[in-house]
Amino acid sequence: MQVKVKLQLPDAIAHRHVTTVLTPFHVTTHRQENNFFDGSSNELSSRRAILRLRFADTDPLCVVTLKAKAVIVDGVSRVEEDEEVLDVAIGRECLAKPANPRPTPRRDRQT
Repeated sequence: MQVKVKLQLPDAIAHRHVTTVLTPFHVTTHRQENNFFDGSSNELSSRRAILRLRFADTDPLCVVTLKAKAVIVDGVSRVEEDEEVLDVAIGRECLAKPANPRPTPRRDRQT
């Protein structure tokens, strides 16, 4: 099970306060490139879904993620999430030509 904590802060002052409190515990920064996709008529977002291609400095692969049906109860978000791993070259090709993605064999992600 994976648990992520996301804070919704009201303004820049609150952000600075949280940053100040957490800075002494910072170990490393991971760089990510996140690219989000939707149809011209907002087919995904109108159904509370997102499609993302993620490239990270710590992983030689690209991860395509579909998240849908997010529900927030008492400040806790629950969301259905499917992930598939792509070779970086295929991910970059999909990013360059999003209207013409090519099928690719499935690879299991090793974590």
